[in-house]
This record gives sequence, structure tokens and C-alpha cells, in this order.
Amino acid sequence: MKKTPITKLTTAAIFALSVFINSCALSKALYLGSNDYAERTGPLFSGEVYNAENINGVFPEAVYIKTRTQTFNSYHYYVIHQGRVWYKSIDREKEPKAWTLFEKTGLPRKADTVTEISADADELVALSAEGVFYRYCFDQTIAHKSNAWLETYGWPVKERLFLDRRIAKNISWTMGKRNSHVLYYEDPFGNQHHNGTMEIVTIYALLEDGQEICYADTGLPLDFSRNFIGPERGAFKAASFSASASTMFVINEAGEMYTRLADFDTTGCDPMWFKYTYIPYQSDLPGTDYFSNLNEWGLPAEDWRPQPRVPLAGKSAVTRHITILQNGQGNGARELRIAGLNEEGKTGYWSKAIFGDTWDFITVPLYFTEDAVLKTAAPGAGERGPSVDKNYTGFHWTGGEKESGWEYQIPNFNLLEGDCDFRVTWRGETCTLKLHPVEMWTYLKRDYLPGRTGSPKLFFATLEIPENAFENLSESFVRHLAEKFARNDRKLFQYTIAASNRYILMRETGDTESLWFLTGETLSNNYAEFQFRGYVENYEELRRYYAPELMIKPETLVTPETLAEKIAANKYFRDELKYKIRTLKWSQLTAFKFNFGYIPAHYLARITPLRLVDVPKVRTVTSFGEKIVLANSAYINTVSNTRIWVYEKLIALLETRLRCYSDMAKNSSTAPGVLPFWYSDTISAYWDIAGLPRTIPGVFFGPQSGASSTQIPAVISFSPSRPEHGASGWNVTVGGGNTFICIDPGSSPKTIYARKGKTPEEQKLQLDCTLYFNKEAKAPLEQNIIKRCLELFIAGENQGIDVRISFDGSTFEIKGYSARRGRAVMFRGTM
Repeated sequence: MKKTPITKLTTAAIFALSVFINSCALSKALYLGSNDYAERTGPLFSGEVYNAENINGVFPEAVYIKTRTQTFNSYHYYVIHQGRVWYKSIDREKEPKAWTLFEKTGLPRKADTVTEISADADELVALSAEGVFYRYCFDQTIAHKSNAWLETYGWPVKERLFLDRRIAKNISWTMGKRNSHVLYYEDPFGNQHHNGTMEIVTIYALLEDGQEICYADTGLPLDFSRNFIGPERGAFKAASFSASASTMFVINEAGEMYTRLADFDTTGCDPMWFKYTYIPYQSDLPGTDYFSNLNEWGLPAEDWRPQPRVPLAGKSAVTRHITILQNGQGNGARELRIAGLNEEGKTGYWSKAIFGDTWDFITVPLYFTEDAVLKTAAPGAGERGPSVDKNYTGFHWTGGEKESGWEYQIPNFNLLEGDCDFRVTWRGETCTLKLHPVEMWTYLKRDYLPGRTGSPKLFFATLEIPENAFENLSESFVRHLAEKFARNDRKLFQYTIAASNRYILMRETGDTESLWFLTGETLSNNYAEFQFRGYVENYEELRRYYAPELMIKPETLVTPETLAEKIAANKYFRDELKYKIRTLKWSQLTAFKFNFGYIPAHYLARITPLRLVDVPKVRTVTSFGEKIVLANSAYINTVSNTRIWVYEKLIALLETRLRCYSDMAKNSSTAPGVLPFWYSDTISAYWDIAGLPRTIPGVFFGPQSGASSTQIPAVISFSPSRPEHGASGWNVTVGGGNTFICIDPGSSPKTIYARKGKTPEEQKLQLDCTLYFNKEAKAPLEQNIIKRCLELFIAGENQGIDVRISFDGSTFEIKGYSARRGRAVMFRGTM
């Protein structure tokens, strides 16, 4: 018996059957009123046949407007039908001339279903039902020399890109590609820069609030942790989003529109591969010349450009379905399209060139629901959201000593992106300078929200002295300002910034002795960089520790079945944290390997004639490479060590929780039980359970004994944190002043739980903890304490001093250990 070629027959049959079924469903809508929107709001939009994203029709003659299920690039139209990708050639003289399953199956190799697509230039991106972004590139380049689905990509490690929780509720996601199709980029000074041999692929996502745009770049670690600020400093609430050749296009519910060309390279974030400048100049090289790629790219990056509104009259309308497409070379080679109606109510799209002033209407068959039509209003009437700009104030510090008489303010710092003011106040006078922060390139994956979830976000910053900044200021103030800042006016990336939504640390490049410390909360007269490891913010893991599915509320009767569920859930979370610690340590090792490879090559290039070579970009790569690598190394170690520290604290608390729940399970194997009073979910509560005082006055001792012993008055205070911070511990005040010494309680909760509620009077309490202090302290008081009281206990390069705390109800002692004296009293206080 002859076998039938199943794949070929099935593909043809599916296509023919689907076209027949859908043509029947659409026939009445197409014939009634011929393109009239009012006539087609009936049968077409009822039943399961209609998909709101299929506004071009089902297997249409052409795709005019890009949606989640219908799109096009320079070569083909694409649609999703029954979870598979179909395509046909835009050029009617080329194959495939009819709709055909893409790559025979319509699926990437490991995907079962495709749910959404986006395309631009020579590329197609498909999102699988499992949330994986697959790429297909048609042009052969250095990066991809054969046509195939790309499942993993990114740098320095190739991996999958997922539709993660960061963008899961996006209003729109889309891909924009800037490569040889658009050929060159024009910077804000009007200079053209050839695309070179590289290409940049950016996958943008407009988040559910309509204000924030995050993106992934295929040449970076793959995640959506990077941002672009939306129009109007992020206050504009977009209803829809499209992108092409790195140019974004947004529209709001009132029909107001903006465009902006922005990607990781054009915004100044990539000094490893491109030269930048804030000083205007004119180049005589056109963008068609390869060597124009080597010129300095002008900064600051292009801002959002308002677009003229569509002139509406009669039955005309615009919808939320918008598209931007590249159609030539340079920044101006973009067409904007908005699906809508003309004055007669015919469907089609409004079109204009990105830099043009006039909208034209092109009549084509489109199918959209009434709720897609925007309720256009007067200019400026569209909804705006809260600004994400934040005010920070603080001082300049050198070795722990505050600069006298000067105060600094950044009133409009934006963690996402964008320039900000830098106000300098001295003796009642204020001068406003400008800072241009750009996100620093990082080569390891980060938090979803760097700067907002614990770890700081790193920036390079360039200072600009505006033309009239010194007007109406006193001569002495101007002189001091010039001494401090004039040498750095528009000097590229002369400052680095580590910022969170609570603080800003800014340093002048190369200056390890001083910095600006500004806070978004209460203006602080204290600064201690080492304390920032305990300055933990809203880590997701900390919130998860307090999740209802993991906790048992006090005085709640719990069945053995519930206990078993809680124990299993807490074990899973504990093991997950252990895995994350291993991952963080691996990241540190990876960073070390990268540094180990780059730094020697960097210095070799800088001290040899290679420093004069820029084809390939040896000089460019070594200009800021050292700063980036060292900053990344410090960042990775700081962030990783902080997270490891937090995770270890959580693991210790989880171990105590598991011990308690297991004890309950043993004691109530057949009947419900309640939490014992000597258990708590917080470190702070254990202090009360153990009977520990919150504040203890006493004396710090030096190494001598007898009458000549050094004794410095000190007060130790327990510092409970907010539950979501999880950073409780002791702070030490010595000699009546503020000193940066703290004590980490370590595994104290486990020790206190094991006492089962015994008071210090009943049984002496002993806790093993770690004392931390600022080894780089410059203030005389701190240096005195370190030398006279702590130096004895410092062992090598250890970050802290292991101490044992004992308390019997009246006497509180801290003992350290030294090789010379063994266990010795460091502090003693009495109640």
C-alpha cells in the first residue's frame, strides 16, 4: 500500500480548510457596506472566529498594521494561526507567494505552540506558549552565519530569554532591529555613524502602567532589567507601543503621540565599543562610509519627540493599533501608521513620515472592535501618571569626615534614565549644575529592578556647567565652584553613581578617598559605606519569608496535615535559597575569570602601540574598559555578598522555623497544636523572648590590664529592622559620638529557640555573633577605637571579628578572641 506524505498533505489541508471556514465567516462583513466600519460591527466580531489581534483579517492579502499575531519585516508578512507561524513574501515575484507554514512546521524546534510574534528588518521573533523568545535571522552576518531558529543568545553567556514576571502583564512588547537595512544612525549633533559590522536587536516591553518601558538586548545578559524613561519624564501613560530600527512609537488614550530613537548604544551605555562626547562637533564623513562608525557619538541621547495629532473630522477616528516601520536609511527612514477610519467611515490607516507634518489616509480592509477606537481629546487632556523623579540631598565626605559648609541636592533623579539637576549650596547661595547619568554596562544578570529591590544601579555620569550657571552668584562662590567642578565640565564619564530609591553614592572617577552621599529620606549627618551591607531594601525573598503559605499565625490551631504542608513549603524555599547562594558565588567566579582575562590585555594595549589602533576598536575598548570592569567587579561582589548575607539570615530563620514545626508535628501527631511562646518569625522578637535588653551602657576595653587599662564609654543598642528588611542587629555608640560599629546576631534565633523560654537569670545566655567596623575609617575617633580596642582581635583580611556575647540578667559582656591573649573581654555593661 502506498504511503501518503502526511506532513505535506496535512499542511495543505489545514490551510485550505482554514481559509474556507474564515472566508465564510468574513464574507458578510466584507460585502456589507464594503469597508464601512459601522456595517461590520456585527457578525465579524461574534463567536470564536474573531481574534482582536487579527485586524488585518485571517490570512490577509497583506499585513498593514503589526499586532501580537500579525507582523512583517523587510521580506515577509507573518501571521499566527492555530499556534503556528505562517508567512508569505512581500515581493509578489518571490516565494512563497501564498501563505505557507514557516520553516515547514511553523514552530521553533523546541516549541509546541507560538502565541505571539514580532518582526523588523531581517528578523522574526516568536514567543512560545512556554514564554520563550525565539529569533530567526535571514541575513547572514558574523553573529549568525546560517538561517535557523535561535533559542539561546546574549553575551557573555548564551541563554534563553523568557517572558518573565517583570513583563508578564505588558500592554505591548515588540522587537526593533538596527542593522545594515537602516545602515546608519544620526546623533543629536547631526553626525552620521555607519552601522559597522554589528547589529543591535532590542526587545521592548511597555509595562501595564503605561509609563515604564523596559528592554532586553541580545548583546547583553538576557533579562528585562534595563529601562527607558517614557515621555514627559515618565508621566505619560501610553495605551499602545510599537518599535522599528531602535525607534519607539507610543500613543495614549487621547490620541497624543511621541517617538524616540533609543537603544543601549545610542543612549551612551556602551563605551566599550563606541566613543561618545557631550561637546558638539561636525563630522565630514557620511553614514555610508564605514569609518564614520569610529567617530564620537554625540550625547545626551535623543529625547521623546511629540508627533502632530491626526486631524479628525466627520466619521474619522484613530485606534490603539499603531505601527512604526523602517523604510530606508538613517533616522528619518521611518513611517508611522495608525489604524482607523477616514471621514466617510472607511477603514484603513493614517500614515506619515516620522519627521513629516501631514497625515495621509490609506484605505485598506482592517477589522477592529469599537473598544479599540481612542476617545481623542484636547492636547494635554490624556491621563498622566505620577512622576518617578525623586529628590536626594546630602553631603560630600572624605574618609568619613563631612565637608563643612556645603550641601548638595539632586531634586529630580530618575532611576530609570535621564538627565538631572545637581544643586550646590554654600553660605546661602545655590548654583544649579547638570548631571548626565547613563547606565553602566554590566556583564552579569541582575535583579529585575536594580536600584529598587536592594542592589544599587550603576551609572557613569558626566557633569555639565550650563552657560548661565554662575550668573548672579558671589565672586567667592564662583571661585570655589570653578575649583571644584570646572575641570570636569562635559568631561566624559568623569563620575560614577551607585543609586537606589533610598540613596545615591557618587564618586569622581579615580578618587577612592571621597564621595557624595545623598539620601532620598531624612538628611543624614552620618555615612558609613560598610554599613550598606545591612541597608537591605525590598528583596523579594524577604517578603516571601513572611508569605501566608509558609507561616503559622500565633495562637492558631494547626492540624498535622497543615504542618506537613508548611514543612514541605519551607524546605523548598530553604533549598532554593541555598541554590541561589551557589549561583551568586558562581557569578563572582565568572566575573573574576572575565577580569582575569581582560585586565592584563587592557594594560598591554595601553602601554604598547596598540593604543593607537582603532580598527579594530582597540583604543575604544581600552578607553573605559578598566573602569567598567573594576566597577562591575566591585558591584558584583557588593551585591552578591549582600544577597548571600541576607539569604544566610533567611536560611537560619527557616531552619529555626522548620525545627519548631517539626517539634510541633512530633508533639501533636494526632491533635491540633499551637506555636510555643519561645518561637518567633523575627529576630527582633527573639530579643524579648530571651530577656535581652534593648540598650546597654558600658565600657569598651583596650588590651592593657590593671589600672592603666584603656576604657572608653560606650552604649550598645539593639536595632530592630522593618520585617521586610531583615537586618536586625546591634549598633555601637562609643565616646559619646557616632561610630560605625555594628554586631551581626548570626544564628542567635536558633540558640534562643533551643532555650525554650528560659530567662538569663535561670540559665546564662550565650550568643555567637560577628562584629563589623569600618577598616578604612579616617575620622580620629574611629581610628582611636580601632587601634586601642579592636586591633588586638583583627585576624588577617577577615571582614569581621567573631565575638561571644553573654548575659546573666545583670552583666552583659562581649568577648573577642586573639591568638596572643585567647578569649578576652572587649565590652562590659551592667543593667
